[in-house]
Amino acid sequence: MKRISPIFIIYMLLPFFSLKAQTKNIGECALQYSIVQLDTKDTVGVKWVYVKGDQCKTTIQTAQLVQTLYFNVQSATAMITKDIGESHFMQELAYPPIGQPTLLSMKEVVSDSLVQLLGYTCKQVELKWSDGVVYQIWYTPEIITTVSSFELAFKEVGGLVLCYNIIPMIGNTIQYKANSIDFSPIPLNQFNINKDQYQIIE
Repeated sequence: MKRISPIFIIYMLLPFFSLKAQTKNIGECALQYSIVQLDTKDTVGVKWVYVKGDQCKTTIQTAQLVQTLYFNVQSATAMITKDIGESHFMQELAYPPIGQPTLLSMKEVVSDSLVQLLGYTCKQVELKWSDGVVYQIWYTPEIITTVSSFELAFKEVGGLVLCYNIIPMIGNTIQYKANSIDFSPIPLNQFNINKDQYQIIE
């Protein structure tokens, strides 16, 4: 029986090691996304995402409200706050929420041209859900964060999502596109809630 040269084995494994070396596991990062209604090209808001270890905070700000979700992947509950004008509400809820739509299909979308976002080459996948909503997602496999599912739809995506379109069965397509990313340490007080400012909703 012919022996396989160790040099040949190393040569064959090099692409694998090279691929793994390109993926960065990130424990802290902050992202900012613009929120655009694609039909009209109108910017309707901004979304911020903060990841620190197992903690995640996402804030959506529009002209009508500021909504923030706080959760820890080790916890079964999350806190959500809503600021609507002079009214401020806070609610604890099961996380992930019960009765969420289920994922029907996930397919990679092959394109002739590479999409570059914030200096990263992105792949595209399309997710179809049981409620008829479709997610078009562009992500970089070069980065994996400790909390990747800051949108529940991202749980099966193999990298950091830098752009996504939410296409409902009825209504307008909304795009979230990252316009900045920061890997600086995030202070713990970013995840604190001043509960005295909020009306508790049961």
